[in-house]
Amino acid sequence: MTLLAARATAVTTTGRRETRDSVTVHRTGLVLACADAVAAAVVVLVAILVPDAISRTGPAFLFVPLWVAAVSATGDYRLAGHLAARGRRLAVAALVLPTATLLTAEAIGYPVSAGVATSVCVASAGLGGLTRGAVAVAARRGVHLSGVTHRVVLAGTADTLPALVERLRQSGTRRFAVVGACVAGAAGEAGDDQPMLDGVPVVSGIAACVPTARVSGADAVILAPDPAIPAADLQRLCWCLEDAGVAIFVWTGLLSSPAGRIRLDVGERLPLLHLGAPRRLGPSHLVKHVLDRAAATVALLLLAPVLLALATAVRLDSPGPAFFRQTRIGRGDAPFTMWKLRTMSCGASDAVAGLLDLNEAGGPLFKIHQDPRITRVGRWLRRTSLDELPQLINVALGHMSLVGPRPALPSEVAAYLPDVRHRLVVRPGMTGLWQVSGRSDLSWEDAVRLDQQYVDNWSLLLDARILLRTAGAVFSGRGAY
Repeated sequence: MTLLAARATAVTTTGRRETRDSVTVHRTGLVLACADAVAAAVVVLVAILVPDAISRTGPAFLFVPLWVAAVSATGDYRLAGHLAARGRRLAVAALVLPTATLLTAEAIGYPVSAGVATSVCVASAGLGGLTRGAVAVAARRGVHLSGVTHRVVLAGTADTLPALVERLRQSGTRRFAVVGACVAGAAGEAGDDQPMLDGVPVVSGIAACVPTARVSGADAVILAPDPAIPAADLQRLCWCLEDAGVAIFVWTGLLSSPAGRIRLDVGERLPLLHLGAPRRLGPSHLVKHVLDRAAATVALLLLAPVLLALATAVRLDSPGPAFFRQTRIGRGDAPFTMWKLRTMSCGASDAVAGLLDLNEAGGPLFKIHQDPRITRVGRWLRRTSLDELPQLINVALGHMSLVGPRPALPSEVAAYLPDVRHRLVVRPGMTGLWQVSGRSDLSWEDAVRLDQQYVDNWSLLLDARILLRTAGAVFSGRGAY
């Protein structure tokens, strides 16, 4: 008896039990379309109640099918994607549709202003975004959503599949639940010694993907290409999966997912994934630098009284200067002097050697949750992140950015591995992904991963999102010590 036949009964029984125990929403695209229609109808009803906004009620509801058609044209009802991707599609619809709405209103002789048309589109997009946010939250909590979450079978070689399993584990996503694995050239016999991959039994040959998907209730297959697998075999597998109605995902092998930079290149009948140049090499990064320095200069002028009051509090709390200056490493290994409000007693640097046994950080970092060197006012300044306000001086001088990787000490940089040095290709920031994701609670590996992710995926929109999330991180005080 083959492994596949031996598992058929058990997997089918397990699949039925999981189906009964989970909430399954079929046809996610249809659900989103219905939700968008309801959202647009609600917005129109609210607009009708606003005096002088809409004159005739009946024709106003023509906006509902127009909105659904606009969102459908972006591909949001048939394409997969994370919340940010779906939000961008809604934004495109909200930007384009006001013109179509005004043209339609003109054609049917319906009086409506450009302001009303734009407001209705933006409000509909906002409600649609809330719906998609609810779907994303449900998926993270383990609710199976057809087209959003998938039960998957992995297909590849014995060399590629372990790496794919590890990447799925590190991603922390619940989008994919691995229920089977098909390994090219692997032997999978039933019995106590049957091959296992992360707790999932292995089936011999990638041609077994379709029957494995059927008996395990999988609706998708993730392919991990390898030169050892003939291209003709992969093509036949894709045909079989398409005929069986099983979704196909292909793992690129990249450690990160550069947002907006990957496109399909099918020139000369050679399908390739083209990875475009990062935005940090384009003119938009110069715009960021100019905006950073201008914003920091204005902020310093406005916050001068606050800085003066905080500096006075530091001086009154403990002997020593109000400001702390330290050499940090900036873009391209360039050293600079970073300014902060002093939060530790004088001579804190000399006491590090005696506190090494209390270090709670990994890698080259040095962090102690209850650091005895921190003063009373300093602890409050750190929790509120007000001690970092003087870094606006560094931003105004061009040494730092408002958003970027954490500014590193020379001793840390000296211990960097080659891959970690990639975070030094941009200016360090007052805030960044590391701060809004946990700050000092993060492990060294997670902090490096977030910095590298920021460098590869940088955009002005990402900076804006981080700045908005920074306010929440500061108020919560999580990871600040």
